[in-house]
This record gives sequence, structure tokens and C-alpha cells, in this order.
Amino acid sequence: MKFLASLTISAVLAATAFAQSISIQAPVDGATVQAGSSITVEVIQHSSSSDLVQVALAIGLGIPNMAPAIGGNILYNGPFNPQIQNTGIPTGQGPPTAILQNFTVTIPASTPAGPMSLNVAHFDLIGAIKGPHTETVSINLNVV
Repeated sequence: MKFLASLTISAVLAATAFAQSISIQAPVDGATVQAGSSITVEVIQHSSSSDLVQVALAIGLGIPNMAPAIGGNILYNGPFNPQIQNTGIPTGQGPPTAILQNFTVTIPASTPAGPMSLNVAHFDLIGAIKGPHTETVSINLNVV
């Protein structure tokens, strides 16, 4: 019985290791944003060699270098349902399509000026046995 449990755990870990992740396409790392303004956060789901079931996504704003935490200001918390979209990149210069979703969020007006970290936490289920997988990615923003 313990062998079967160990084998199952190993399969989940292997599926997680081979799963592709998300990334923040926009805004770009180091972008300047205005406190109180709305921005579009574009999250790309990179292709996966495993069966994926998207569960949820959270977008937060906090002080730099706090990942895997997402920060004190939660800007979005809910479903993640990325779709295949045209990237507008000419053929031969990059991928013509990507699996992504855009989120419009508001930078709180009370956000102090200076460096901040935009963090995205992602939760999905991977593989035939649907093992849980979580990840956090971040970029730096300059709030003015």
C-alpha cells in the first residue's frame, strides 16, 4: 500500500516538473504605472505536455521580492480561462498565436510611489490523475 502511495506521489511530482508555466506578458517588467489607474495584465499559459485543468488565478501588488506571496493588495482573484489569441507578431518573428487571458485591474490610489512587485499566483490540476500544481510569477513596476 505504501508503494502505491509513493508511486502516486512520484507521478504527481513528475507531472508537475514537466508542466509548463505561466508568464506575465504585459505590462513589461520595469513599466511605470500611475497610482489610481487601470492597467491590463496579460497572462500567458505556455504550452504543456500534460493535460491541464485551470482552477484559479490571483493578481496582487506588493513590495518587491516577496514571491511566492502576492502582496497586500489583491487586484484580482478568480477563474483563469486562457484562450488561443492572435499575437500580432509577423510569421517567422515569433509565435503567431498564444494561449492567454487579459485582466484589467486598478492600481490602488493609495499605493506609495516607488518600486512595487506585480505578482500572479496560479493554481491548476495536471496530468491524468489531476495532481495539484501552484506557481507564482512576478514583475517589477515603478508606481508614480
